[in-house]
Amino acid sequence: MADKLIPIYIPHLKKYKKSAIDAIESEWISNHGKYIELATNKLKEIINVDHLILMMNGTVATHCLFLALKFKHPDIKTIYVPNNVYVAAYNCVLMEYSAENIEVMKIDPDTWNICMDEDYIKGLKENSAILIVHNLGNIVDVEKINRLRPDIILLEDNCEGIFGKYNGIYSGTSKNILCSSVSFYGNKTITTGEGGAFFTQHQDIYDYIQKVYSQGMSATRYIHDVHAYNYRMTNIQSAFLYDQLNDIDYILNRKHEIFENYIRLLQSSIDDNKILLQKIDNTIERSNWIFAIRIPNNRFTIQETNNFFLKNKIEIRPFFYPYDKHNHLKDLKCHEDLTKSYELNNQIILIPSFPDITFEQQNHIVEIIKKFIE
Repeated sequence: MADKLIPIYIPHLKKYKKSAIDAIESEWISNHGKYIELATNKLKEIINVDHLILMMNGTVATHCLFLALKFKHPDIKTIYVPNNVYVAAYNCVLMEYSAENIEVMKIDPDTWNICMDEDYIKGLKENSAILIVHNLGNIVDVEKINRLRPDIILLEDNCEGIFGKYNGIYSGTSKNILCSSVSFYGNKTITTGEGGAFFTQHQDIYDYIQKVYSQGMSATRYIHDVHAYNYRMTNIQSAFLYDQLNDIDYILNRKHEIFENYIRLLQSSIDDNKILLQKIDNTIERSNWIFAIRIPNNRFTIQETNNFFLKNKIEIRPFFYPYDKHNHLKDLKCHEDLTKSYELNNQIILIPSFPDITFEQQNHIVEIIKKFIE
């Protein structure tokens, strides 16, 4: 047994403090300073997106998706949102739309993402938009949805999917979507503590969000002509981001190695169908954010499962709850039986996969998983 708790995540920042210290010493500590531009341009270069705005966290970046939707498509009546996703996805819709505008989508029990059945996608309402969430880093094939329903407006909550790909391009960067958001929270692949970004390939969307995310000032200083917000990232956060982006190949290769280690260590249990992994479509490349497994024969409650792993010095997380477990969302429209959603919530666990995890720690975690299954 491990001597001390193996946490679900630890930010990897030991190598990436130099520019943040420089930002502090320069005394440019708010939303001005050279690292805002440096980090913005570096990330744009890496992911090949025309327009990018750094923001204070992933949730406000996701809110900006719906500000953009209202600006560009004010007559949209229905917003489709996935089931079993982090609550910020729903909350951001509710910042701009009423509950009557939201419909919860079916979940695919194999991918743990939205159902991509062709008849289902073709049957969605006209005059609608979909918030696509790449659950746990498993990327949804956005281009397929666009081919099936080019009339539906697509938004990407890419907070868990950054650096994943569909059809060879980075998630969140398709010209067939309106815009996308990412998160740099402390448990993400690259982190600024909090922090996020807004992406778009469309000039008019960029111009509008560039104004409303930063107080909405007009051409005359201190005259503000639109309802706006203060969603700006600080120079210190941008400095942390810049240093990590300059070492992004190492970071991504390390996360890939961790995922491959888990798959090898779990292979016998996978072969015996005692453990199931997310199904990965052959048109996508997943984002190796956090490793998760499904234990199909788990008869324990979420709390009992959590207690077992804590007793063995391992911190885990459950899969996201179905939407109706959140009191303020329980009356949303949903046209499917939630049995499968609750089953996935009970059977899927997220396990430690932080960049500095050792092979010995991974091996211990897998031994405890196998012990739990037995």
